[in-house]
Amino acid sequence: MTTAERFVLPAIGGGATPVKFPAIARDHLDNGVQIWSISQATVPVASALLVITRGAADDPPERPGLAGVTADLVDEAAGPYDAIQLADAFARLGTRLAIEVGSDVTTLGFTAVARQCEAALELLGEVMIRPRFDEADLARVRELRLSRLRQLSSVPGAAADRVFFNAVFGPLPYGHGVVGTTRSLTATTMDDVRAWHADHFLPTEATLIVSGNLARDEIVRAARQALDGWRPSGPGPRRSVVTPSDHVEFAPPATLLVARPGAPQSEVRVGDAGPSRHTADYHRLLTLNAVLGGQFSSRLNTVLREKKGLTYGVHTAFDFRRMAGAFVCETSVQADGTGQAIRDILAEYDAIRRDGAIGDDELSRAKASLTRGYVRHFETADQIARACAQLVTYGLADDTFDSFVAGIEGVSASDAVAAAQTFIHPDRCAAVVVGDPDHCRVALEALGRPVTVVTPEF
Repeated sequence: MTTAERFVLPAIGGGATPVKFPAIARDHLDNGVQIWSISQATVPVASALLVITRGAADDPPERPGLAGVTADLVDEAAGPYDAIQLADAFARLGTRLAIEVGSDVTTLGFTAVARQCEAALELLGEVMIRPRFDEADLARVRELRLSRLRQLSSVPGAAADRVFFNAVFGPLPYGHGVVGTTRSLTATTMDDVRAWHADHFLPTEATLIVSGNLARDEIVRAARQALDGWRPSGPGPRRSVVTPSDHVEFAPPATLLVARPGAPQSEVRVGDAGPSRHTADYHRLLTLNAVLGGQFSSRLNTVLREKKGLTYGVHTAFDFRRMAGAFVCETSVQADGTGQAIRDILAEYDAIRRDGAIGDDELSRAKASLTRGYVRHFETADQIARACAQLVTYGLADDTFDSFVAGIEGVSASDAVAAAQTFIHPDRCAAVVVGDPDHCRVALEALGRPVTVVTPEF
């Protein structure tokens, strides 16, 4: 193989394997909990996910991070179990309880041998219905999270993300992350936790998804045994509404600089608010993103890494959420190339908006990156359960995954360019830099955008 041949992409062969998502059987308990059953007899295991459609976006404005603290505490002690006893009880069943908090949902789940699923669901019921919420546990969880914040405050990527999402959404519900802030955590009381739990951990907001080697009637019986005693204490507060038009805009668009003296690299974010997961342009935007910065052979990676040697890698993504979203480019670049990197990113944003900007070969590679391996996301019981959790989170149709490959393959080059023209606006993008002002500020000011030094709150 010659040196020239090493830099020639191989031809794309074969075709994408279509997905046939398994049927979902739906039931419900009298208290409002929805039960989704997906029977798979391939291996004798089952995965369960309890999806509660409340998350960090439901934090009170003065208490960012409260959803995360509450989720941390529900399995510290519940019913007759303290934290160690509860962990041991799950371990004796060959599993563990995993709790995750996102902006839109909170999930609690486990994967176990199918015959142990009923017993594990009973433990999950204890966590949901009878959490103890002891003051000593709050003190320990608070200290762990404060320690985590101290660690994150020294991570350039964490600082960049905080500043970026605050720039895009400001005080709106998507403007903060799950971990919260030191000020909020320090002020959080057990009364705050109990009130948030009572208002948001509601059976009417919950869907239990069980995928695996269990029959529908077995799943419903086990769910009823575990969760039928769960009762709401009230209707819960109304949810905040976030729309893309609510985001904070800079006029003219700003560059926000977090000073890290002596840093040899700059952490960079460039982007804007974007659409929610419900957008009709979903497949077009994924295809567009793959061309622009969503894969290794994308335009931005070719320019910044291969041609100019400014970074080891660059990535763009549409962060689709239930009520809104964001579009962002993420990269780390050598400090003296910070201004050039942002200039190139904005130039590529502008170039891809022009009529005829995307060629057929480029489009084919983008589609292949999205579709050729898509089927591998639905191989295990856990993957099937998590796919169902997406349907719950965003209120999507059952054929969402079946239609994905066809949806991507139906995108034309002009479709992708039209999506860029609608959703990518370089003239209003916020740019965030975490780096050494001595190495990058002059170059940033030369971009013609006001440079504001900011300090993210941790």
